[in-house]
Amino acid sequence: MLIAMPNLAHPLFSAQVDTIDTEMVRDFLSLQLEESFTVDYKRGHEAAAETVAAMANTYGGIILIGVDAHQTDKNLPGALPGVKPIDKDKLVTKMATTFDPPGWTPDVVPVTVDDKLLLVVRIDPDTVPRPLFHQGAVRVRLDGRNATADRRLVQILFQQASMAPAPPYFSDPRFAPDTHAAPNTRGMYAGFPPDLIIRAAASRPLVQDTVRRRLHGATVDALEEALSAPGDYTGGRHVPQRLHRFAKRVNPELNLRPWAIDPDYGSAWFVRLTAGHRSPATRADGPRLRIECSASLAGNGTSLDVFFDLLFWTGGLKVADALWVQGCYEAVRALAQDALPLLTERLLGTALLPTPQIELHIAQGDEKSLLDTLSLDSLGERIGTGPLGRGSDYLPDDLLAAGDLSLAVMQTLKNIALDWRYLHPDLFVLHD
Repeated sequence: MLIAMPNLAHPLFSAQVDTIDTEMVRDFLSLQLEESFTVDYKRGHEAAAETVAAMANTYGGIILIGVDAHQTDKNLPGALPGVKPIDKDKLVTKMATTFDPPGWTPDVVPVTVDDKLLLVVRIDPDTVPRPLFHQGAVRVRLDGRNATADRRLVQILFQQASMAPAPPYFSDPRFAPDTHAAPNTRGMYAGFPPDLIIRAAASRPLVQDTVRRRLHGATVDALEEALSAPGDYTGGRHVPQRLHRFAKRVNPELNLRPWAIDPDYGSAWFVRLTAGHRSPATRADGPRLRIECSASLAGNGTSLDVFFDLLFWTGGLKVADALWVQGCYEAVRALAQDALPLLTERLLGTALLPTPQIELHIAQGDEKSLLDTLSLDSLGERIGTGPLGRGSDYLPDDLLAAGDLSLAVMQTLKNIALDWRYLHPDLFVLHD
């Protein structure tokens, strides 16, 4: 935190939540404390989320909701109009939808005083995943009011965050490369797992009806064709030219194997296609790239989950900035423009549906830090130290809807860079 929270004697600041009661709140109000860095009064819940975020990024504090301003001194508590019981749920929902990173909320305790329902909101700054963004901005608390943090304060908050474990990313765990049929734990890669995994993932809900959806052989063939270069398929279906060029940047000396169905794991509910270089046996084999696309009918056929993975063996080298950034785009493009529309059309009868949320993941394939695997010079100076773990984020819905995949990927990578505590990333321009 910026400074230590003032050592206030009143128990409302430190009491266990289940001990906060009418007498404690009434006693607090009787002190007639002015609004300050750590105290605020609000008539209703509508503007409370901003103040919560401001206190969370500063010293913490107490907000009493359902309290009018004093008639003669607006900084003091006055009459108690109270709130409605549903206002607690409205406030919690608003915080959940406007705070970034999501998942953190303060204590919100309903207490009745003089037959009026009040909400005691208590912000413990030591629990906050700083900096906490509210509607895209970082708020801080000044003496009795909120303000938007300037660049210097945001940098300080990131420096403080670097001294604590990074906050978790609350994504769908089915999509993470290290959970669902993880490449680094599968039998074919168990002896020598990849050093880096880039994954684009999406889930499309399927309407529960009388249709029993399955991945038929014709659907698998069509998916393989959608992911392949046009032309003669003698010798197998090969990846399209853009992925072929990308693989040549990884290792220009190796030929790519065509698409093939994973023979070790598959059913009418799951299929995985693989292509790219032959998997290495030792680190001395040099850089390699494997390309995988997986489709799964999850939840007893209630959703279609699609993954597009790029698996890198680095040969002891770091993956260049321009290469891994471009790889993120290639994975998203193949998922959003090839695999997902084809599977949607085959399973639902039309591909003319909005693109669902797409997650982008960058993960180490073993216990090493990504600092050992990726060249990160384009991200500038890192605020903080320590190992660098998996990065994940959703692509912006508005950019996906507009079809601007390049800008969507760039924005997502900038968000991931901030999670990694790089404040001013200058990423390479993606090539469509």
